[in-house]
Amino acid sequence: MAIGALGAAGAAFAITDNTSTLSATITPNTGLSKTTYTNVSLFVHVHTNFAHPGDKANGGFVKDVKLYFDSDGKINAGSVPVCNKNLGTLNMKQAMAACGTAKVGSGTAQGTNTTNGTIPGCVLDFNGPTNSVGQPTIKLYSRFPMTDCSSPSTNTGGLTNVILTGTVKPANKVGYGKLLDVPNIDSAPLPLKDFATTVKRGNYLQARCSASPLHLQAVFTYSGSGQSPDTVNASQPCSN
Repeated sequence: MAIGALGAAGAAFAITDNTSTLSATITPNTGLSKTTYTNVSLFVHVHTNFAHPGDKANGGFVKDVKLYFDSDGKINAGSVPVCNKNLGTLNMKQAMAACGTAKVGSGTAQGTNTTNGTIPGCVLDFNGPTNSVGQPTIKLYSRFPMTDCSSPSTNTGGLTNVILTGTVKPANKVGYGKLLDVPNIDSAPLPLKDFATTVKRGNYLQARCSASPLHLQAVFTYSGSGQSPDTVNASQPCSN
């Protein structure tokens, strides 16, 4: 089951099937050119409720999320310094010291485990190096357990990290320009069931409005077997 909204949050109710949701907001979405790209921020929130939480063999974790971005969006990864550091054991203060110049976003997360725990965490997004075929990446750093995500450059809280790598690829889907593919979520020390982040850094993200609305799509693939992938479609009006 899938529920989506661009510009508004959706509710999620798990009964016999996993339920995944997507909400997002592009700012600004008015006064955009039909042809020229404008710097924007993008808030994205994904969440999953599970029919069999914590049961990896039966779809109890998210395995992969693919985010498809409207063809009126643009990612300029080359405009931001790159984080080449291993962030695996670093707290937020250390991660910022290592890769602060590459930071493109921040937010919050919830990790889970085999007992269906809900562990709160903080998120930092860093522009990553291109992969072996020249595709841009983004390092999605989450620190757990954390309830205070303020002042990341001085924040030493938390004990465990989840580091995911998203790869920016051609969407190869009508109406969409790029996709962000985030795999191996179910292999993390604390698989994520909730992730919310705002990405904004100069001209790293840009948008135009050649036609309204702007579209975003998320495809959720689950661990093991028994739960079919969910596709969530969302849209937000835009104007010139």
